[in-house]
Amino acid sequence: MEYPTAIVLDWIANYFWPYTRISAMLMVMTVTGARFVPTRVRLYLGLAITFAVMPAIPAVPDNIELLSFQGFLTVVEQLIIGIAMGTVTQFMLQTFVMLGQILGMQSSLGFASMVDPANGQNTPLLGQLFMFLATMFFLATDGHLKMLQFVVMSFKTLPIGSGSLTAVDYREMALWFGIMFKAALSMSLSGIIALLTINLSFGVMTRAAPQLNIFSLGFAFALLVGLAICWYLMLGLFDHYEIIWLQGEQQICRLIRMEC
Repeated sequence: MEYPTAIVLDWIANYFWPYTRISAMLMVMTVTGARFVPTRVRLYLGLAITFAVMPAIPAVPDNIELLSFQGFLTVVEQLIIGIAMGTVTQFMLQTFVMLGQILGMQSSLGFASMVDPANGQNTPLLGQLFMFLATMFFLATDGHLKMLQFVVMSFKTLPIGSGSLTAVDYREMALWFGIMFKAALSMSLSGIIALLTINLSFGVMTRAAPQLNIFSLGFAFALLVGLAICWYLMLGLFDHYEIIWLQGEQQICRLIRMEC
């Protein structure tokens, strides 16, 4: 039995374009997009998910040839959609990393640094702690399964070959990048005010009694207060995560033209 080249290319295209969007999201998404996840694992995971969700994906149009300029543009569209969906989860996770960095700088806990396994860069220890907690929240609340559900539903709202992101979507992604800084600052605002009050108090003590060794005393006291503030923030960290995750879900739904 012989198979013409056109039939073979159409069969490959039915799996290749959905695989491109799914693997692009996995490449950027939280947990699967980290550096400690091997590239081969991401490729095989994307391939397994593609074969699993193919019955739920609409048929790929036959008028687009795989080895053509239009096919190349279709691949780029799928990459952009997948990367945009995964980037939202990265911004959500980096919010908690920035929270740890802000508190670390204010409380002198930023001296303790270690290599971030997700990005391969030096990150304050508090940022690592909050990042691991946010990652655990993401997995415990089935955030990775929701992302897979979103990417499967995006094939219906943004069909292959006829659906793509617009300039408004790119603007919303840029605004979502600003929400990351706003959320991190709002969560750390109580700690900033408390530590600023302590530093002002030690400044007044220094002016009143210059003979006291305020530097050694104030440094240790700021560390203790910083640890207490971190413990206080950790008690309500999950509530902050839920609020940010709901905002992230709404952003993803707007990207894929779906009502949450």
